[in-house]
Amino acid sequence: MHRDEHGSRREARREGREAARLMSKAHQENAYAAGQPILEVRGLAKHFPLTQGIVLKRQVGAVKAVDGVDFDLRGGETLGIVGESGCGKSTVAKMLVHLEEPTSGTIRYKGEDISKLSGRALKAVRR
Repeated sequence: MHRDEHGSRREARREGREAARLMSKAHQENAYAAGQPILEVRGLAKHFPLTQGIVLKRQVGAVKAVDGVDFDLRGGETLGIVGESGCGKSTVAKMLVHLEEPTSGTIRYKGEDISKLSGRALKAVRR
């Protein structure tokens, strides 16, 4: 085979993969437009350790900043988090954009667990 034949086959495979990706994305967008949650949060919790000691620190307890948050957010909806000062509003927001690691629970954006994302993939979700 000539180099051009290899190149055109490679290009055809690349175009096929890209078409499949776009079709999958279009199917996904239709599902979310039809009412499937874009953001799913289950059992979200954040506990900050309380330590004692200067040199030999040991954990003596934990502050439960957030404990057991569940909600779904669909396309076109807006989420407002309200509450008293110190109730965990900012902590929830930080966990949603993965600036803070949850102690437990899951955050799914368009069906994908964001705790497994990093780098460019995480940056794309944050936008």
